Amino acid sequence: MRLQALLLLLPSLALAQTPAILRPAVSSRGVTLPPEATAIVDEATALSLNPGGLRYVGSPQLFYVHERNRALDQVGNGLFAGATLLGTVGLGFGVEWIRNQTALDYRRSSLGFALGTDTLALGATYHAFSSEDAEFEKLYSWDIGLSARPWREFSYSVVARDINAPTRGPHTLPRTFDVGIGVRPFGERYTLGVDYLFRSGDLDRGRLAYALKAELVPGVGLSAGLSHGLRGGEEVAFQLAATLDTSGFGVTYAGGRTESSWDHVLGVRLSSERYRSLRLSSGVVTMVDLNDRLAGGVSPPLALFGVTGADPYLKLMRFLDLATKDPELRGVVLKIEGMGGVDWGQAEELRQAVLRLKGNGKKVMAVLLSCDDKCYFVASAADQIHALPESSLLINGLTAGVMSLGGTMQKLGVTWDVARVGEYKTAPEQLTRTEMSEAERETVNAYLDTQVAWYEESVTNGRKLPPGRLREAWAVGLIPSRRAVALGLVDSVIQKQEELEQKVRDLAPGATYNASYSPRSERETRWGIRRRIAIIPVLGAIAGGKSREDPLGASRIAGAETVVLALTRAQEDPSVVAILLRVDSGGGDVLASDLMYRAVLEAKRHKPVVASMGDVAASGGYYVAMGADEVLANPTTITGSIGVFYLKPALKGLLGDKLGVNQENLPRAPLADLMDYWRPWTPEEQTAVQSWVNQTYDDFITYVAEARKMEKEKVDAIARGRVWSGKDAQARGLVDRLGGFAEAVEAARTRARVDAAEELDLEVYGEPKGLLSSLGGEPNVLTRLLPQPQPALPPGMQTLLRQAGLTAEGLEPGMKAQLPFSLRIH
Repeated sequence: MRLQALLLLLPSLALAQTPAILRPAVSSRGVTLPPEATAIVDEATALSLNPGGLRYVGSPQLFYVHERNRALDQVGNGLFAGATLLGTVGLGFGVEWIRNQTALDYRRSSLGFALGTDTLALGATYHAFSSEDAEFEKLYSWDIGLSARPWREFSYSVVARDINAPTRGPHTLPRTFDVGIGVRPFGERYTLGVDYLFRSGDLDRGRLAYALKAELVPGVGLSAGLSHGLRGGEEVAFQLAATLDTSGFGVTYAGGRTESSWDHVLGVRLSSERYRSLRLSSGVVTMVDLNDRLAGGVSPPLALFGVTGADPYLKLMRFLDLATKDPELRGVVLKIEGMGGVDWGQAEELRQAVLRLKGNGKKVMAVLLSCDDKCYFVASAADQIHALPESSLLINGLTAGVMSLGGTMQKLGVTWDVARVGEYKTAPEQLTRTEMSEAERETVNAYLDTQVAWYEESVTNGRKLPPGRLREAWAVGLIPSRRAVALGLVDSVIQKQEELEQKVRDLAPGATYNASYSPRSERETRWGIRRRIAIIPVLGAIAGGKSREDPLGASRIAGAETVVLALTRAQEDPSVVAILLRVDSGGGDVLASDLMYRAVLEAKRHKPVVASMGDVAASGGYYVAMGADEVLANPTTITGSIGVFYLKPALKGLLGDKLGVNQENLPRAPLADLMDYWRPWTPEEQTAVQSWVNQTYDDFITYVAEARKMEKEKVDAIARGRVWSGKDAQARGLVDRLGGFAEAVEAARTRARVDAAEELDLEVYGEPKGLLSSLGGEPNVLTRLLPQPQPALPPGMQTLLRQAGLTAEGLEPGMKAQLPFSLRIH
């Protein structure tokens, strides 16, 4: 009689969790679930408990639940499906069948929807009931739920069930409420959820329900549930459950007990997302195709709207960073068939990434299909290097090339007015001279000598070659694969597919090859969001406006508007602990460079800012980077070129003399035609512009002296447009220390005083996008869905345009802080 009285008293507390064992034969709830709580549920079964939890389901999943309640002589079956779309929308659908021997059989169909972020979501579920009873057939109800996960250790929820309180004939579903919290004091392995359930108007007559979930080892979990009232004599219900998970399949058994009987629940999960599971293998080996991962580009129509994909190199570096820390990964096969868009600075970072993989216990094997000196520089860090019989091994030493267009301009009849400071600020010479100046030749030779020495030392030490062996290989040039083995550059030549497969098996014995491997591919169970380091890319020529990509694929533009807004967002984002300014730019517009520099100064007032230099951080690129708390460069990064110039064409020789065009100006001031493109400057105009350039240069070296804490005279001595390698720049105080992307990440972590055990995300802010995106170049839903075909021009033509410096920004008249030459080292 006591149980029957309790069931009549608390019909609104019939929940699909431990208290559900006490429910009446007909209720608003469906089948009982294994121990669960409203603040911690994040699977398709959230449809029954808290529709807000549907936002956290992730990839599509399917749950089947079978229940047998001996106390009520009842059998229930439920099927739940759920998924999260576009990272913000959760959807769920469920059908449950309840069969009773002495009471009404019915079916409940549910449809749920949730919307929210990683920390807060709101959802609703619609329930429709079907039965042979005509009145019950007309019942329907609504649930609404909020699920919040503000911190890693804490979550909370508020759920209102049957908020419409439907009544049809003798059947009533009263409105009920559930307030819950979840805690994780020891990380994701242990979770406690507590719910207080009460009926509308009876706040002090509710029930408390507890759910404790523990992961003993990956893939094996135990959980327990307990429910009791607040008044003496009310019945207690409890559950014990065990779960066994594999990647896409899981099974749970839960036994529940009241004073009168047992309740049995069996749950089966199918999911497309990987769950943490029993480690049945000895890890995995995967392949990293450098050429494929570094491929980028966008179709010309989309580029006209400023739409591009994420920078492929930064994506690759994030992948390697996560892979290095993944205990499941035991080996990597590097497929090398070119490294599009990578120069020597980034090649050094990739080589260091390979060394870090090895340092964390991963075996690395490089397979060379098409390889030049840059590719071999990276491959030399691997444990093993193999080639195919017909691999193209163009390992023939380095040369530097600078293209001059002065002769072309003479034939076109175009002259250029130039105002500059410093004999090494030779950027305009590409348009005005027919050959290299002595200053330019000195700079290029010094840089090339540093690059060659670093390359030879790294390869000789990495491959344990005798001194001079690499130069012996250079004398061969295009090296046959077997000769490469004899020289010690390659370990073997792979003749057959079976031989390659055996080498992969031998790389990490017992490991499974997984071509689709991805770090952090398991289902995310963390609450809240990880703190992060914001990566702000300054890639390509510096200009005003938004970051964008040349529609022909010949250049990238780092827009001041995008970079400044990204820095502002990062400094204001409470989840960002530090900012990493990634600079790979030869400079460009002075005003745009100055705006970025001042935004860096403002950002570091709020958070640590570390600058990481890639292939090149010269002139305007260095201008932007120097304001950071710490500046890192690779040994071969093209650095410095501190100086400015003003460039203007005079087109009369082309348009007037050759094409018959005539122009007449009617000025009303002595210097009104100062910026006219028709004729060369007069001596007075040259003097006026040179004065402006001198002042801008003085400002530049003043800012360098302040940022680097150096004497202004010392800065001037190493500036004047002179280009340095990263190694030489460090020796002269322009760079704090040598290091690549990964070292910059660690420097940012250290400056932010982040504990070494805390896992941080690397999040790119302000990648180049455009009109189809929100302000600052942040991607929106549409840009995620757009295809990204290759640019219209073939790679060879893109390279030619880059080498010649023929970009719209480079030829645009105005004050420039730009690299003195387009340097090609191959």
